[in-house]
Amino acid sequence: MNSYYTTNYMSTLKLYSKIKCNQKKQKENNGNHTRYIWLLFATFVAILILASCASDKPTYQFNDSDNALSVYHTFLSDLRGKKGLTGDELVSTVSAWMELRDIVYNFISKDTTFRAHTNLPTAFFFVHDSIRTEMNRLAVEQDRSLKDVLRVKKAGSMYNKEEEIRTACVSAQPFFAHLDSLAVYKADKTQTLAIYRKFLDQMGDGEVRTLDDLKGIISAEDRIFRTFLTHINEYADVSLTDITKGTERLCRNIYGNAANGDLDAREVMVYMSMRTNRRLALNATACVESINRRDRLTDAQRHAYFWMMLQPYIGIDDFGMAVLTSGQEQLLMGYADELQRMEKTHKLGERNMNISETSHLLLKLYISTL
Repeated sequence: MNSYYTTNYMSTLKLYSKIKCNQKKQKENNGNHTRYIWLLFATFVAILILASCASDKPTYQFNDSDNALSVYHTFLSDLRGKKGLTGDELVSTVSAWMELRDIVYNFISKDTTFRAHTNLPTAFFFVHDSIRTEMNRLAVEQDRSLKDVLRVKKAGSMYNKEEEIRTACVSAQPFFAHLDSLAVYKADKTQTLAIYRKFLDQMGDGEVRTLDDLKGIISAEDRIFRTFLTHINEYADVSLTDITKGTERLCRNIYGNAANGDLDAREVMVYMSMRTNRRLALNATACVESINRRDRLTDAQRHAYFWMMLQPYIGIDDFGMAVLTSGQEQLLMGYADELQRMEKTHKLGERNMNISETSHLLLKLYISTL
């Protein structure tokens, strides 16, 4: 069962209270990266729920839980009669499913029998799993593209309609737009790696107490990362493991400060997700430009490029989709077409999966999480 359903609003709020009570204790606790992110995410979800519960206006009205489940089952029956959805139809169907799923579950979870007996949740999940099966069928009945993957993931994000996220994202956009005005370093490959390693060594365990601290780190890292990408075709024989680990340590530190209450959870989630989106888009851009420049690449490099260009469609999660800017969305839609052109002209090498097959796989993997 999806944890999205099994943790209701009240238990999430209790979890938030527990986190707040233990914040001072967490300052002395150097847990792992996953634990920090989990704590931060739980805190953020609780804040989000507090802000949005009162303003929810469901578009469905149910008489009782049986009626709600009946409406959900009708949706399933309609899906079973559908065949060959276009890309637009697939996106709109996923969006409608997500809306109905949330409304039905939120309604029946308030039923006094929901926790006392298993019949009600079992009935819900039976219908829900059947809908997921039908959605997977409809997703792969015809050729799909990475455009379809991006649009379906954006339609499926549970954060799309949250006003606080939209407001925070709009507020952060000028900062990220300003990063493009910072010139990259005039450095060769060796000098760039030295700059990168020095930065990560200095910042990995530093204090991040304010939003300005966070912006300063993101800004400095972004400039170095863009410099790093100017030499993307030169790293075939270089181990970058230490840079990867250093970046993980930096992120762990930032999330840790947020989990400890030193930073606002919502701001950290928004800025770090927008940072990730930007890095994925920049990385894909560098790969596309390298191929189009006809840089001399080994088969292994072309294979690596292929997966780096796929990363925006794989790696951007639900929250990231909600803070994806319109410019980034348009860019990635264009790269979806570019990847198909590269495939047809054999610029991607011979070791990679067919784009349509890859899109089917990504859609099935994503729908399986809904």
